[in-house]
Amino acid sequence: MTNVPVMHYDAGGDGELLVLLPGGLTGWLSWIPHAEALSEVRKVIRVQLHSVALGLDNEPLPPDYSVDYEIASFGKTMDNLNINRADIAAWSYGAETALSYAIHNPDRVRTLTLIEPPVFWVLRSRGPLSDEMLREQKINQSFAVDDVSEDQLVYFAHFAGFVPEDVDPRTLPLWSSWFKHRQSLRMADAPFRHEDNIELVRAFDRPVLLVKGEGSSTYYYDIIDILAEEFPNAHVVSFPGGHAPHIISMQPFMDEFRRFLEQQNLPRERYCSIPKS
Repeated sequence: MTNVPVMHYDAGGDGELLVLLPGGLTGWLSWIPHAEALSEVRKVIRVQLHSVALGLDNEPLPPDYSVDYEIASFGKTMDNLNINRADIAAWSYGAETALSYAIHNPDRVRTLTLIEPPVFWVLRSRGPLSDEMLREQKINQSFAVDDVSEDQLVYFAHFAGFVPEDVDPRTLPLWSSWFKHRQSLRMADAPFRHEDNIELVRAFDRPVLLVKGEGSSTYYYDIIDILAEEFPNAHVVSFPGGHAPHIISMQPFMDEFRRFLEQQNLPRERYCSIPKS
């Protein structure tokens, strides 16, 4: 894909480059406190997924929208910012985007951190999806038909592992933000449709940090377990917080994340003259 726009982005700090890709519901808001803390010692760039930006504007997704659309746009953004190589950290839908970008462009990646990516093609590398997951796929396909409803948002909060089945997400403080961003979920079936090559995962020799959220949906655990087996240089950690462990358990996550980055003993690569978004 070549006819894709550059992602919206925000940059701050100075030092080694770190690029943060967000989840597919509230988007780059989720990385604000992490970026503020990390920008004390790093150049931190947050990018926004197009599905989130369009959802907030209540604009439809492009007819050719897919995970590949986000991947191509992320690559174009990296090129536009003249980023030759960076540490990349990503959550959920953004982690699916980051994973495929990284395994196809390993020379652009120093380290890769993935927080619960919904990469169903990784599950399919071990065999067909279960009947249960195929039923879930059909439900997620319905999100793209019309405006995402409150009931669909409630379903997604449970499906994605944000809250246990016996908890009503409407009772949580984050509900108002989730509800505001609910049209972002028009992309909900895109992760099911995406395909990639597990052989490229096996060939990716950069350091990888894989993060599980305790109490999250079990399919994330299965995906991370497979990735841990296939990546040559992967480390797995888990924290409380369901599908948002880096937010609910921010301090222990940040401690582990910083340790992971520091252990790589990476050369400094400064990035100069970032244009305004």
